[in-house]
Amino acid sequence: MWLIDFFRADFSKILGVCFDDDKIFLAFNADQFDFAEIYFEPSADVPAAEQLAEKIAAACKKRGWQNPKIALALREGTAATFSSEFKNIPANEINDAVKIWALAHVGKDARFTSIRLDDEIWMEALPAAIVDEYAAAFDKFSLELCALTEIPATSPRKLTPFNRAQAAAEIVINNAAPNILAEKIVRWNFKKIALTAAAVFLIALASVSAKLAHEYFTAAENLAAAQQILAAKSELAALKENYDADVTEMRRLNDLCAAKNSAPEKFNALIFIGQIADGTIWLDKIKASGETLELAGSADSPDAVKIYLRRLKNFAPNVKLENSAANDGQIDFSIRLTF
Repeated sequence: MWLIDFFRADFSKILGVCFDDDKIFLAFNADQFDFAEIYFEPSADVPAAEQLAEKIAAACKKRGWQNPKIALALREGTAATFSSEFKNIPANEINDAVKIWALAHVGKDARFTSIRLDDEIWMEALPAAIVDEYAAAFDKFSLELCALTEIPATSPRKLTPFNRAQAAAEIVINNAAPNILAEKIVRWNFKKIALTAAAVFLIALASVSAKLAHEYFTAAENLAAAQQILAAKSELAALKENYDADVTEMRRLNDLCAAKNSAPEKFNALIFIGQIADGTIWLDKIKASGETLELAGSADSPDAVKIYLRRLKNFAPNVKLENSAANDGQIDFSIRLTF
């Protein structure tokens, strides 16, 4: 059990945010809630979401709130909202009813959430473009946005802006609703998982000798053992596919390293590429040729591709987006890195 806990993401620090008129109300929870408010004077030259994220990042730095998960209670009227009893709809069909309502009021790209309040179902919906705008803005300032919701000030009881900020934080703390970003919350620390897997791989790689092919299979067995530990619970089973090695490609990479007398640190590029691929990026292909790496994969949105490119450019001197095309709700892309 301690190993499972080690790989869980850190949700010990949550910052609930409510902004209205010219103020931002903050409710920071570590061992207990700490409240603060700051002025917010939006400028027409910069998107409001980006200005909001910048203000919150500055407030966290000033108050020493390091790396909190962010839960944002939107200004009332930002999202489409509605409440209904759904008297004639079976309980197992309520989610479909909420989806139909969201598509009708926001459009085919609606992101929605709902929660039961007494005898009624409270529903919220936003266009995907607005949700992506907030996610990109907070990511720009290294803030992890985990909850996006419109908590009404008068339902089910009268709430102050601080109450709304605290309620937003408690949505993340309790993994509760309503949260339009609920499916995006990552409860596992993929950075620790990636570093652990990379460490196992590098330790095995350090013992490479003339019998490189034989040593590769030993490393693969060690990596498989690490994966079995991670799969101790059913939630981790899905992580296994991220570490299944393509044997043919790995042999070619190992042979290439052996021919060039490469040291283990030459694999830093591969490790870095895996570390910065978050839950919005999926890599389907990694091909090495000389001093060039070719990557191919898919992403949730064009913004996710841009963010990934920006992170790659912090590591490799020459990064080029070869192709990018929409495909069934995702973006297929290919990238070339030259060292």
